Amino acid sequence: MSEKSSTSSANTITRERVDDLSSRQNEPGWLKQERISAWELYLQMPMPTQRDEDWRRTEIDSLSLTGLKTLEFGREKTDSLELPPWFKSALEHIENPAAIMALTSSHLWFKPLADHLVAKGVIFCELFEALVKYPDVVRRCLASDFPGDVAERLDSKFGLMNKAMFNGGLFLYVPAGVEIERPFISLTSFDHTSPSASIPRILVVAEKESKAQLVHIFASRNDQAVQGKATVMSLANTLVEIHVADSAKFDYVEVQNFDSRVFSVNETHNVIAKDAQFYSLTVAMGGAQLKSDIKTVLQDRGANSDVQGLVLGDGSERFSFNTIQEHNSPDTTSNINFRVALKDESASIYQGIIRVAKVAQRTDAYQSNKNLLIGSGARAESIPKLEILADDVKCSHGATVGPVDREQIFYLMSRGLNAQEAEELVVIGFFRKVLEDCTIDGVSEWIGDLVASKIQTQDGSGSSKS
Repeated sequence: MSEKSSTSSANTITRERVDDLSSRQNEPGWLKQERISAWELYLQMPMPTQRDEDWRRTEIDSLSLTGLKTLEFGREKTDSLELPPWFKSALEHIENPAAIMALTSSHLWFKPLADHLVAKGVIFCELFEALVKYPDVVRRCLASDFPGDVAERLDSKFGLMNKAMFNGGLFLYVPAGVEIERPFISLTSFDHTSPSASIPRILVVAEKESKAQLVHIFASRNDQAVQGKATVMSLANTLVEIHVADSAKFDYVEVQNFDSRVFSVNETHNVIAKDAQFYSLTVAMGGAQLKSDIKTVLQDRGANSDVQGLVLGDGSERFSFNTIQEHNSPDTTSNINFRVALKDESASIYQGIIRVAKVAQRTDAYQSNKNLLIGSGARAESIPKLEILADDVKCSHGATVGPVDREQIFYLMSRGLNAQEAEELVVIGFFRKVLEDCTIDGVSEWIGDLVASKIQTQDGSGSSKS
């Protein structure tokens, strides 16, 4: 399906735009009402500014929402799609995936599920296709929003924009008791030669005692991108919702690989139920500005989460990551480990908070953020926080910011390596703990290749390399 344009400002979404989007998709009435409800809340909420705590280091003024062309992801299926080389590399490293989906602003390429998984009730498809084929399942999953007052704290201006205006995405549903050993792989990518808005929504539900893995890549391509800092940005506004039911196990890897003219706002909401296990790895590899909030709710006794992150910045890239661990029941465990390496004039801010409810006794939570500054103009900031109402807990955090050890670089160069090769080894070593902890076979090697490729490409643009 081709791109659709809108003359309306994206920061003043009208009721007509929401109605038009719902009508063109021939959506059921309940979803249209969900969109309208989100739109009404969106109107009531002010646009964030740098005066807001979560946005104080994000150059929100560089994003103009006026006149953005709204992209519709393509649903025209094709047997042949020109995939980015780095995505082909992922497919080479991650062998025998359960299924593959590549969704772009023009086409949908799909390697379907095996018949035995379809027979068990597994669903893996484009979100609007799921609404047509499995409306009851999708409605139940979309309605299973975050419990209690947590939902109120999680909704943001851009999150509500996504709920009102999402224009494509992915639906993964794993029925109770189904265990899938090989990962699903998916790509959501858009092409843009003029300022555009991409608004995908990803919904994942792992039912009771199930097991599954997903590798998802958010990306963009602009063949006419101007080197250096862009003056007019496209918007990638993504919302990921993952529900892990009782005693289920779900692993999620997300790669953000945008070009130098993209301002990305990414929200990930995870709900972990009783005795469930959740692992995630977020990898930020490119974009003008990346603002990402990762919010994990450990809702029931025995819930466990391990949230890890890897950020590599160069040029004038800006990164802002917020992680929130909500411990709402006793005997819950969480771990966060974010590592950031910055070259040139790139910058990063990490804010992490551990919240422990009064009833959440015997919580065990740890948070770590380490920052490596390679360029003399690079800068990083780390802001860890604790909000603890229970008295029988084990909660701690650690943060470091420091320059690369030049003696290491000198030693490696004295052994015959050039400067780029020496930097590559140092950065890979810095990231090693995160990569070694990755639970999906082949992913750590693939991410290592992406890191090496970005370090070796010295164009100073801060753009993703496709």
